[in-house]
Amino acid sequence: MRPPVPSDPPRKWLTLARGPMAYTDVGSGPIIVGIHGCPGSVKDWRWLGVPLEANARFIRLELPGFGETPLRTGPNPSLAGRGHIFIEALDALDIASCIVVAHSAGGLVALEAAARYSERIQGVALIAVPGGRPHRPVRHFPQAQWVSRGLRVPGLKYVLTQLGRRAFGRAGFPDGLPSDTVRQTLHIVAHMDFQRQRENIGRIEQSTLVAWADDDQFIEAAIGQELAESLPPGPRLPFQAGGHYIQKTQSVEIGRTLLHWIDDAGLFSGDDRHVFEITDV
Repeated sequence: MRPPVPSDPPRKWLTLARGPMAYTDVGSGPIIVGIHGCPGSVKDWRWLGVPLEANARFIRLELPGFGETPLRTGPNPSLAGRGHIFIEALDALDIASCIVVAHSAGGLVALEAAARYSERIQGVALIAVPGGRPHRPVRHFPQAQWVSRGLRVPGLKYVLTQLGRRAFGRAGFPDGLPSDTVRQTLHIVAHMDFQRQRENIGRIEQSTLVAWADDDQFIEAAIGQELAESLPPGPRLPFQAGGHYIQKTQSVEIGRTLLHWIDDAGLFSGDDRHVFEITDV
């Protein structure tokens, strides 16, 4: 179930050490920061944004190489590099701590931040997120590291980018993805470090919300269940249907659970306490 009309606020801009970062910032109250997957953008939150923005301050970041944030702002595709750029964005926004909600590969960044910068993350909400072992697309792409290296060779860069764009189109992603988005996604897949991901999962102490769908074509339900069992307690939302983008198809259910979780667990600053009331959509 989702609201009748999506939320599409205009982008704003941060200035980070190496370049600009696009983001949106709507609402007031508890701070929730959204991290999209790859490929992805702030538009991945247009349906879940409706209930969140009515009850909290919801900030959607557009990571380097995606949407309107140029790749030069943070080209490092590693977990450490992406976690650092997320924390740099929080610093630029003057956010000392927040709840983070993440989709798909964005969940790897959320867990990196929660494990390595634990004082900055009050709670973690993970939606269709990879776990501690390779999921379907990674297992079916054993050439990922070779392709990532080839993308740095001028003679191969164009050809591999075109092949990657076509592969994403066949997988159901939008046609005409920008070249930097295609290349950065391929680099991120090649740099997925499941050993570090397992270490991060083991280091999480914050309350967690985990949602997954049985019919997710990218991340098997068994991986979602394993992730849920490996993390500290919190709401668990298994859906029979909804696909990979359950923050769109099941946005009302996820939004309502997420907001009650924040309220019940007290995951907000003292200034927001006693004034946080959940408004349904």
